[in-house]
Amino acid sequence: MKPAETFIIRLTRRHKTKILLVAVCFALLYPKKIADNQTLFYFVKNDCLVVALGTNNNAYFLKNGKVEGYQFELIQKYCNTIYRKPVFILEENIDKRLNLLFSNNVDIVVCDTKTDSILQLENINPVYADENFSQAFWLTGSKNNGLARSMTTWLSAYIETKDYKLSAAKYNIARNADKRQIYISEYDDLIKKYSAKISWDWRLIASLICQESQFIPNAKSRRDALGLMQIRQQTAEFLGFDSITDNEKNIAAGIKLIKFLDSYFSQDSTITETERIKFVLAAYNSGHGKIDIFRKNTEQKGRNPSIWSDVETANSKEKHSENSTVLQKYFLSRETVFFVREILERYEHYKNFFTE
Repeated sequence: MKPAETFIIRLTRRHKTKILLVAVCFALLYPKKIADNQTLFYFVKNDCLVVALGTNNNAYFLKNGKVEGYQFELIQKYCNTIYRKPVFILEENIDKRLNLLFSNNVDIVVCDTKTDSILQLENINPVYADENFSQAFWLTGSKNNGLARSMTTWLSAYIETKDYKLSAAKYNIARNADKRQIYISEYDDLIKKYSAKISWDWRLIASLICQESQFIPNAKSRRDALGLMQIRQQTAEFLGFDSITDNEKNIAAGIKLIKFLDSYFSQDSTITETERIKFVLAAYNSGHGKIDIFRKNTEQKGRNPSIWSDVETANSKEKHSENSTVLQKYFLSRETVFFVREILERYEHYKNFFTE
């Protein structure tokens, strides 16, 4: 053996842990390097990764109103790495999924060769998903080599982590079961009945209820909010309800509160219908009085008080020092920010599974 080769072997043995750590760090950071190089990607939207998938093999489904799925979670984790928001399109037919890819309407198609019949893979970059779900592939267009390389690198590193093994075990337990839910909750009919009275999409109301109580009828918060829609007794009395322990009355009271908030914000003609929904959700969580303070503060900072994202940014505690003015002493809580965001994200999934 040559002296140089002997030296390299000794060096490798001595610093094996450090070398391994460097390799892992490179694997984890490589997707970010790819993501920052826009010439390597062909994204339908600049900040999104659009994914078409089916419900086969526990890929994407609803359980107790919550969005779950092996491929769903895996893609979410990958998107977090490359700083992209995942947008999911549910399409059971593999041919239609592939047509979406060929027409540049999606960036990734998830396929399972056990259930999806694919005759040819021309003009496609297949990425072998992982060893636990051996028939699963992520498909990208042939022009998107950067995305394919990024996914391959990330998956190679991720399957070695404890987080991956826990997720794979979770979905391997009943991987062949048909978990697709034909309803969001047992209260769907009541939600549809009362949401129709205020012309709100019942799936949006269902997402709010899931956020508030996870459809647990006897849920009680630390602030004494009760039931499916987490209504406080004094709020119920203001809305004309003497009792909110009954599920139907609780939903009726929650819907009436939404109607009140919707009417309140509709008085401002500068707020569009889409933005008004966000303000109503935020006010449902923190109260319309606080939202008015946040909007006024937003205007004073030169931002648009009728756009929720501007209100969110202008009133974020992280963006201000502790030396605040009177109007700044109330900061928009992270709870309210995530309340609005998560309800709307879940609502998009509900629209995938249930037609209006």
